[in-house]
Amino acid sequence: MSRWNLSAGDARVYPGVAAPMPNAVTYRFENGWVDTGDLPCRAALRREVEDRVISLPELSYPEVYLGGPSGDVDLSGFCHVPEWRVRHARVRLLCPKAQVIQARVKTAGAVHIWCGNALVARFEPFTRNQPQVHAFEFPAVAGAPYLTVRFEDLHERDTVFGFRLELVAGEGLQTEIEVDADKAEVATALAVLDGLRTVEVFNMRHQVGITSDALPDRDIAIRFPDLQAQEDALSADNPVFELTAPAGCSVQRCAVDLGGTQLVRHLGMTVLQDRVALSDESYEARKSALLARQDSGEDIVQALLALAQGRWDAAAQQILDQALREVEARHDCADFRMMSLLWIWKHHRQQLPDAQAERLTQAILGFRYWMDEPGNDVMWFWSENHVLCFHIAQFLAGEMMPAELFTASSRPGAVQARLGAARLHMWFDAIDEHGLAEWNSTAYYPINYRGLLALFTLAQDSALKQRAKLLLDRMSQMVALHMAGGVAAGSQGRLYEKELLAGPMTELGALGSLMFGGWHVPGKDAAAVMLALSPYRPPDAASGLARPEPGARIEAEYQQGLEGQARLNLFKTASVQLSSVVHHNPGQTGHQQHVIDLQFASDPLARIWVNHPGTLRHWAEARPSFWAGNGRLPDVTQGANTALMLYELRPGDIPFTHLFLPQDHFDECLSDAHWVFVRAGQGYGAIWSAGALEPEQDGLYAGYERRQAGPMSAWVIHAGDAALHGSFAAFIETARALAPQLAGPRLTAGSAVLDASDRASSLPALPVTPNIKITRNEPLNGRKNRDASYER
Repeated sequence: MSRWNLSAGDARVYPGVAAPMPNAVTYRFENGWVDTGDLPCRAALRREVEDRVISLPELSYPEVYLGGPSGDVDLSGFCHVPEWRVRHARVRLLCPKAQVIQARVKTAGAVHIWCGNALVARFEPFTRNQPQVHAFEFPAVAGAPYLTVRFEDLHERDTVFGFRLELVAGEGLQTEIEVDADKAEVATALAVLDGLRTVEVFNMRHQVGITSDALPDRDIAIRFPDLQAQEDALSADNPVFELTAPAGCSVQRCAVDLGGTQLVRHLGMTVLQDRVALSDESYEARKSALLARQDSGEDIVQALLALAQGRWDAAAQQILDQALREVEARHDCADFRMMSLLWIWKHHRQQLPDAQAERLTQAILGFRYWMDEPGNDVMWFWSENHVLCFHIAQFLAGEMMPAELFTASSRPGAVQARLGAARLHMWFDAIDEHGLAEWNSTAYYPINYRGLLALFTLAQDSALKQRAKLLLDRMSQMVALHMAGGVAAGSQGRLYEKELLAGPMTELGALGSLMFGGWHVPGKDAAAVMLALSPYRPPDAASGLARPEPGARIEAEYQQGLEGQARLNLFKTASVQLSSVVHHNPGQTGHQQHVIDLQFASDPLARIWVNHPGTLRHWAEARPSFWAGNGRLPDVTQGANTALMLYELRPGDIPFTHLFLPQDHFDECLSDAHWVFVRAGQGYGAIWSAGALEPEQDGLYAGYERRQAGPMSAWVIHAGDAALHGSFAAFIETARALAPQLAGPRLTAGSAVLDASDRASSLPALPVTPNIKITRNEPLNGRKNRDASYER
């Protein structure tokens, strides 16, 4: 059941009693779920719900929820402080005769279910973000009783909030929502909303075309409540209207009002602004240009920049006030804000009004710097990037104010500095040994840059300054390797759909354009601004890796992640880049790992990848989502410009893998049942599918999505360049000559082999610093290299 009448939401802040937690960080970082144990808020919840009795309240149900193909009621979201949220959903259960009905409910929070006024199920796992299933049965009388679900959960930052109710066994059962309007009118409005989408996947201006795949004969008014209540109508005579939307990737509520009820769904959209070019004349020139044209939104970096430029205004004051509120309330991600706030305190507090400077000082002294200090917040202490920022904040704050008392820990600053330094050295030791679990991440590398730049700029400790510089150098080299045509691309340890669908508009893209020249789409420039204000200078040698000369090709191999779990392989020319993570936990449940990526330099939106979706719902909060990450990880191997992928899906998995193919961003796109060939500028790509490719014909991704049915699903991706392969026709001939074949668990393409039945239990170790091979002016035809160089 995917359509329900919904009550209004009930929410309250629910922090529990402040307490310290065991220091459970082992500095062995992995991507995926972290069992944090019960935070104070969840411990309080368990005590409260233990003996409670819940009754069915009298409520109004002013909203209709429209679920997607999964059938879930999914109100998942992000909450910076702990909140207990409760909602009720109901439908009419059309039951032709008295009978016993078998049902199944799935939730990570808690549900109470009533048929009529009788409580028929109570299921309260409260297993944070890990949905559980409960089977039950209940008697139902003939007629149309209400089926009502109270669902609730404690929100600790990212929260999977909702439920799925399935009627497993029963005769002639149907469900029906209630709207005080003509049934035909309701059906029309529901069809319009089900088919609602943006006209374009990528919108290059703030005006976004809205349409539906089910256009009615008469106007249906659609309202966007969170976008200044913009409203317009769709019909066969008015098939498109334009909406003014913010830049970036966003998910907006849209509603149709009928008979006092809102029919509501969510619509995702990508809006990209004009790109800004940064010259390759000099690094200093690029810094000046970036600071003159940057756009960091309302990030605290804007206040830092205003102070650094000797100005202060109401807008900067408002941004600083907001950042201080977040730190004082210990919002999740407040540790990221601390990087700029400590910078302001050390270099610019004298420029602030006295009251503001004192408030900043007290916010720093009152912050909770680690889980061993008492707290009842939901700040995330466990992931690689958060651990770094918390340790840097603790060290720098203590070093700056050694004699002051830090109130959360009851320690003087000198002790905080010693603890922070020791913990930082453990973090650096882990990264030096294993590399980064969040390799190449366009979402989290910028957070690392923010922290490391603050440490390098502000620390007095020479050893930590040096370690910060060495890692900044190493990361900058990896960023250069994976820049293609102004986009920070390649295989990544953690990313979201916003990094894929708005690839030119990322913080890492802005960093890359500042470091190596090129362009980016402003809007996410905070880390680049911090780089421009810092004394750090990226290595000059990395520029050639970011923008290879025509005719040159770069190949790189290295490992990142715990025990070398991520073996990265890269092939790159001036026109195209193919990157993958090889033999990364094949067959296991995935998270946010982006395992393969083909990016073309001529168009930032000419980007191809394959994944196994984690959910069928577009723009969902799930990790993995529809396009980002993998529900089931494949086995992958890559040799030079050819990569092989093999998925073995399991019962219960979404039964297909799919290819993202933005064909209107290629100069040429040819396809048949098993092959797709593309050309973007001088770059070429060939994609082979073992199963027949099934193009999506409807919806937002019509023309952009090709599916391959499982359970065994195999792909081959082959990259090329006009300077290495000659004509596009010659490249196609070369790709077809690979003659890919899937025979049982064995995939072959030319001389490359991927055999699921013969996976090596161990592979030779690679360095965490890339092995790089640069070959110049040599076609990919097997002849001896005329000019090859190697770098480490």
